[in-house]
Amino acid sequence: MIDPASERRSQRRVEASLPVQIRGVDAQGVSFDEFTEALDVSRRGVSLLTKRDLPMFASLTIVIPGRGPVRPGEGPTDFFANATVVRVAKEDEETFRIGIRFIGATLPMYSAETT
Repeated sequence: MIDPASERRSQRRVEASLPVQIRGVDAQGVSFDEFTEALDVSRRGVSLLTKRDLPMFASLTIVIPGRGPVRPGEGPTDFFANATVVRVAKEDEETFRIGIRFIGATLPMYSAETT
């Protein structure tokens, strides 16, 4: 059975456990720098769990180690992107699942999707 929500998505998501660093300001105005893991990934964003209460449309900086462009003789670089929070859901008493969309960047390791 096809999930109707996945039909509305512009990018195919892939379940992944990638280390991710997020930096920004939470809903209480506190700056943070957190290391976590992506739950799923697309070329344009990630979904992850965090203990930070982040408001919709919060601006973040995302770093995904080793997933950036490959430099000759050096190997892969880190992927850096500015991003915005596009989905927030409470998982439990302490944890939020957030959806993050990259701004002006796409994750280069994924091939073009077809619909």
